[in-house]
Amino acid sequence: MDQIRLNVNGQDVALPGGFDLSKNLNSVIKSETGFKGTKLACSEGGCGACAVQVTSYNVATDATERRSINSCLCPVGSLDGCVVTTSEGIGSSKQGFSQIQDRFAEFSASQCGFCTPGFVVATHQTLTKCQEQGQKPTEDILQKGLDGNLCRCTGYRPILDACKSLVAGVDMEDLGVRSCATPFRNIPAQQADFPEDLKQYVKDKAAAPAHSLPPKSTSKLYLAPKSLPELFELLSECAKQPEEFRMIAGNTGAGVYHDWPLERVLIDIKSIPDLTKIEYSKDGKEVVFGANVSQTRAIEELQKASQPEPFQRMADHLLRIAGTHVRSAATLGGNIALGKLRDLESDVITVFMAAGASVQVICRTDSRWMSLEEILDAGSDLKLGKEWVIVTIKMPVPQANETFWSHKVSQRFWNAHAMINMAVWLRKEQPSLASSMWSSLGVSGVKDAANRIAEVRVVVGSPRAELQGAWQGQRARAVEKALLGRALDVDALIQALEALPQDLHPTSTPGVTSDFVSGAAEGLLLTALAPHVAQSPSAQGNAALQKLLRVHSMGEPPFPVTRHSFPDYSSIAAPIALPVEKDRVRLQTSGEAVYVADVGVSTQELFAAPVESTHALAKLGKVDPAPALKLPGVVAFVGPDDIPKKGDPEVFGQILFAKDKVEYHGQPLGLIVAKSQVEAERGAQAVQVEYIQDANLGSPLLCIRDAIQAGSYYNPPMDLVTTIGDAKTAMTNAQFTITNARYKLPSQQHFYMEPQGALVLPDEAGTFTVTSSTQSLDAVQKAVAETLGIPWHKVTAVCRRVGGGFGGKATRPMPVAAACAVAAHKLGKQVRLSYNRNADFRQNGGRSETEIEYSVGFDANGIISALDCKAWCLAGAFMDLAWNDLYGVMTGLDMVYEVPNLHLEGKMCRTNLMPRSIVRGPGFLNSVMIMEQVVEHVAGYLGLDATLVRERNFMRPKDLPAHPYPAPPLPEPTTSALKSVTKADDQNCNGKAQHLDAHSESNGTGRVTGGQELSEQGKKGGNDSSGQKKSDNTPDVVCGRFQLKEANGDKADATAVSAGRDFPVNQYTLPQVWDGVKGQVDYAAKQKEVEEFNKSHAWLKRGVAVTPTRFDCAPPPINAAVSVYADGSVTVTHGGIECGQGLSTKVKQMAAFALGQLLPEEQRPFPMDMIHINDTRTDIVPNAGPTWSSTSSEGCVAAIEQACAKICRRLKPHLQQKDSTWDTWQATVAEVQDGSGVAPASVMLSAYGFYDGTERDRDGRTTKGSKSAKPLKYTSFGAACSEVEIDLLTGEKIVLRSDLYFDCGRSLNPAVDIGQIEGAFIMGMGLCTMEEVLIDPKTGKLLSDSTWTYKIPTAADIPRNFNVTFLRDSPNIRSVMSSKASGEPSMMLSMSVLYALRRAVLAAKNSIAEAATSCGAAAGSSALPQTSKQGSANGTVCGDVESVGSKAEPRRDAGQTAAGGVASTKDQTSTSCVIDESAGGNPFFVLEAPVTTCHGKEAMGQFTIVGMLKAAANKTAEDTASLEYHSSGEWVVVH
Repeated sequence: MDQIRLNVNGQDVALPGGFDLSKNLNSVIKSETGFKGTKLACSEGGCGACAVQVTSYNVATDATERRSINSCLCPVGSLDGCVVTTSEGIGSSKQGFSQIQDRFAEFSASQCGFCTPGFVVATHQTLTKCQEQGQKPTEDILQKGLDGNLCRCTGYRPILDACKSLVAGVDMEDLGVRSCATPFRNIPAQQADFPEDLKQYVKDKAAAPAHSLPPKSTSKLYLAPKSLPELFELLSECAKQPEEFRMIAGNTGAGVYHDWPLERVLIDIKSIPDLTKIEYSKDGKEVVFGANVSQTRAIEELQKASQPEPFQRMADHLLRIAGTHVRSAATLGGNIALGKLRDLESDVITVFMAAGASVQVICRTDSRWMSLEEILDAGSDLKLGKEWVIVTIKMPVPQANETFWSHKVSQRFWNAHAMINMAVWLRKEQPSLASSMWSSLGVSGVKDAANRIAEVRVVVGSPRAELQGAWQGQRARAVEKALLGRALDVDALIQALEALPQDLHPTSTPGVTSDFVSGAAEGLLLTALAPHVAQSPSAQGNAALQKLLRVHSMGEPPFPVTRHSFPDYSSIAAPIALPVEKDRVRLQTSGEAVYVADVGVSTQELFAAPVESTHALAKLGKVDPAPALKLPGVVAFVGPDDIPKKGDPEVFGQILFAKDKVEYHGQPLGLIVAKSQVEAERGAQAVQVEYIQDANLGSPLLCIRDAIQAGSYYNPPMDLVTTIGDAKTAMTNAQFTITNARYKLPSQQHFYMEPQGALVLPDEAGTFTVTSSTQSLDAVQKAVAETLGIPWHKVTAVCRRVGGGFGGKATRPMPVAAACAVAAHKLGKQVRLSYNRNADFRQNGGRSETEIEYSVGFDANGIISALDCKAWCLAGAFMDLAWNDLYGVMTGLDMVYEVPNLHLEGKMCRTNLMPRSIVRGPGFLNSVMIMEQVVEHVAGYLGLDATLVRERNFMRPKDLPAHPYPAPPLPEPTTSALKSVTKADDQNCNGKAQHLDAHSESNGTGRVTGGQELSEQGKKGGNDSSGQKKSDNTPDVVCGRFQLKEANGDKADATAVSAGRDFPVNQYTLPQVWDGVKGQVDYAAKQKEVEEFNKSHAWLKRGVAVTPTRFDCAPPPINAAVSVYADGSVTVTHGGIECGQGLSTKVKQMAAFALGQLLPEEQRPFPMDMIHINDTRTDIVPNAGPTWSSTSSEGCVAAIEQACAKICRRLKPHLQQKDSTWDTWQATVAEVQDGSGVAPASVMLSAYGFYDGTERDRDGRTTKGSKSAKPLKYTSFGAACSEVEIDLLTGEKIVLRSDLYFDCGRSLNPAVDIGQIEGAFIMGMGLCTMEEVLIDPKTGKLLSDSTWTYKIPTAADIPRNFNVTFLRDSPNIRSVMSSKASGEPSMMLSMSVLYALRRAVLAAKNSIAEAATSCGAAAGSSALPQTSKQGSANGTVCGDVESVGSKAEPRRDAGQTAAGGVASTKDQTSTSCVIDESAGGNPFFVLEAPVTTCHGKEAMGQFTIVGMLKAAANKTAEDTASLEYHSSGEWVVVH
């Protein structure tokens, strides 16, 4: 193509001839415009972070069309003559922010911010579409508009609230916290006019002649034919040349398939008019879609109000394909072609095949109409995309007597490919005269011919054995035969279900088993036909049948509702404790916020991509970069020989570039450096590597069991044995024991939105500036300096913000930065190394899998007396920080429970997998999963409610009875070092629980000018709006630090923790949060409600569970610097890393508070808009340590307080009194200046602060150096209750409600902390429900290395009722501003979802068992629990066991049989199973995470719907007669 033009945010961009037009739009925007709003998070179209709005002009219709697409997939050549709008074009700091961006900022809907521009674009596009169509936006429409976007930080709730606020007439009570109280501006989205000169350009291009294929060259060619003859001319020319070529339209397939060859020629057929039409036949009985019609356009056509209902149902199904941005670009023809050529899990094929669609394919000399079946079954002679081209898809318009049903089962509701799908089309006969006659005579039971099936198409899409696991949609001919010509009654349904296995031929594929496919297919067919059968005479009057025929397809999730409550302490130390807007959040919404990929973008810079091993264990032969170096744009290969001789080839114990052998699949062998990121990645794929299999190396160790058998272990820097009491003796003396039970804990990927990346700039005197996406700049500085063999002071590491970390950027950025530095050192140029999502997954293993074996002793009340546990944690080929998971288990296994006798042994398994590292809540998540499993097992064995057993085992202060017991006393008040509170102030010190629609005042400048007013109820005391009872002894002073009341020098009572920790009684708030959450949901009533629901529903089961958590915190030492300039403005540089957790916001709040202490009280606080948070840099705040464990915010806040206090002390003698805050401050600063603004000040206006990691004393000062000094350690407690629903037929599930009750101390910023808690909970929920790490058991290759194969929750997956409450009156008296951490502790609360799912699955198993017993239905006995009438599957309390002196018989509960004695367990070989307790006790059902759709379905056990239907039908068969019209012409009575 010649020069192309496009307009980006009003800026004309002209790309000259010879420009590689196959480059994606994202990279072109970065390199050619300087706009930063398109963030590259996955390069697959799977997350939406790079979304843009594209406006195109149609010459034929003289109209414009707007759509959102993923810029990471779209070749820039396809946008010739288009207008592109990024998040900066919607609103920015220069032109003003849009209402969408305002709402996202106000509702704290952005944390790390990397995904935020994509959400803004998605919301903007949805509002634009509503405006163009004259439709009022609703909350459901706006929620659906986010189906192509992912967020790892927020938990989506604030994003949805921000969207809902844009709906007219929204009720503020239904929304969460807002950071300010500015009035809503319901302003329609504004769209710029399409530039007239660009319109003319498009017209001229349309009239220009076609281009032929140029002669062979090394450059890539991008061709865009304008007609079918031109297309076939190009195909003919391409066939004569040896280069690879590919036809594209939307190019969305590139997001799924990364192994396409390095084609020299791309042929874009998007602009061929004949392929973009939607037409109807003259008689209106057929609709014809051009092959290039986008899925979005097809859906909109099917959704039109005039269309028949079957078309509406088809549209509903197609709306679940990928996300909005993909559907807007993806085409119908492309989807079908990929189904044929690449076995795509196609929903289009399944739906269109069932609808009777046919496809027209043409070549240069021929044209054919083929059914979709014929297309799929055609041999290699049908060379789609090479000789033959799909032109149109023709589909009949459904008539009045036709029905359509379809559904797909997937890992999550949105943006996930089908695991199996099904579509059923039926045409019934018209009502007959005979049937009408019998009806008029009052004869019932006549099988009406109107219910007789005249024509049927049933299509099932699934992986098929005969295709070696490849996916294909096929007609279910046996099912169709069983239905055709029959009345759709119970018998017909049974015969159809019995015929189904003949059509399936399923096989297992990663994450999907053949048993699941078979079971889900049966469930889908029942769901499709049951509504028809339920209306038939054969089902009337049969309650058992009607119950089985009552089916439900999980449709679009409703918009979630939420309610939040937190105590208001803002009047004490404003702006601390205010829900202040996140620092620079509006820049995150506009995309102007800078991340590593946005720093120092230069036309002279080079890009690097890793060359990775494709073997898990092998000797390394020759690494030949020659083929890569021949490719366009490739500059160099960087390998182990390029590391300076003085440098260290290892980084944090890991070989930087493998040289002699490879030890895991994906291990870096070197880098390819090129002129663009795309060219670097292409080059890395072209490097040829020789691997030598050496028998001496042995086979790769790919799991914990392999490591155990080989004796392959690490020796981590810790004791591997924890012993408390005498577990062996206690076990012997225990009334009951369970021995040698086993349990598996899963891995989890970090899935931070910003992949690993670094930018290294060589500078003078051999220095280097490294910009890294890291949680530890010291670690990056160390890695680069030691790899290059230079002193640390020659390396400056810098980070402004990180697009999510979750522990994955603590040490894992070290090898990335070091490798990038080697390349920069070799080439002497700025080099940028950015991992794509696949490489990031392959090289960073995430959380350590853990396997445990435990024995537990307990009495008849379920009180645990002894626990003996062995734990094996999986580490990769290099240790990294994986030992933290084992360390957390060794020190925190008991969690909230009192285990007087504990023996724990641990081992770190060395394997040939990618290094594991810390992930949010390392060790503690493992511990809570283990202990909750133990408690559930004890409860199940005894037949007791697990909630009751939990309460009986809670740790408790000495000399107090078991739970429930009185709440601990509050601390006595002391004087604050920061503020003296008078008696008058005492009136405002009682914290009230505030619903999050109350906001701090704002004067419109962004400065917080006041605290929040207390309600009358809050001033008077009594119960606040959260339902918590106010304490009569609330401290007089709440802004300072407190110490426990001491009598005669004696310390307050301590609560001991089995693993050796103890903490003051007043910090033990578990009873309050536990009772709080149970009261909030009315747990007993909820249990009964769930039980009644389960009784009345055959195929849907619910479960409810409440679980506690504990998290030990120890804020580390950290430093910070504050500088005041001559004009009074302030810059703060802290040692922490802003990862989205609001660290910089809290620091800014503290700086405003602490600097305000110099001012008169009525002028406080210092204006926050005059404080700037600087980048974190090792040349300003070195030795700051890593940002992790959710406590760095507290350390930074304390350090800033110190620095500000120093400056205030220096300025105090010069204080000037003026009328306003800013005037007073400026006058005071001016007093120490000479007035010129250039001479030095007479007072030092810069200061460092250092938080030393120790406890605070009663006056808020450090205790370091005193006899009482000790490191600050504290514990956070929380509890959560979740209710879930699961579908027995498909395994699909939904979290109906989650209530989180958390002790956050005195939150420094409630909006930030609530967001942290929600985000952590949803991340944990993902681990429990869908995030499955899949590794090839033979090769060690990571199979879940993309957004296609690894699924995190979307906005549709969060609890539909999502509530968070902060505990009041729980100051963390020896910590920073009485606060507690929130980001990691709350992740453990997600276990409530796992155990609610266990109860739902158990209810399903019990229901199946009852059906099998009472009806004689065939069922998989190995997966069926025994049946009991006592107790219920949701865990209803069954009462106490009175006898504790002898071997009492355990109670029966949750459908489990009971017997006394010791239990023994067999090995588990599947994700969920029943442990056979052969020596007695209840069979205990183990449900391991993640409970994916497949695992959840299988966990409920195998069962046959046919058997249940037959048994239910036979119950009343002898009493039910019906008349049937036979072909003989006679009516006969049939039974």
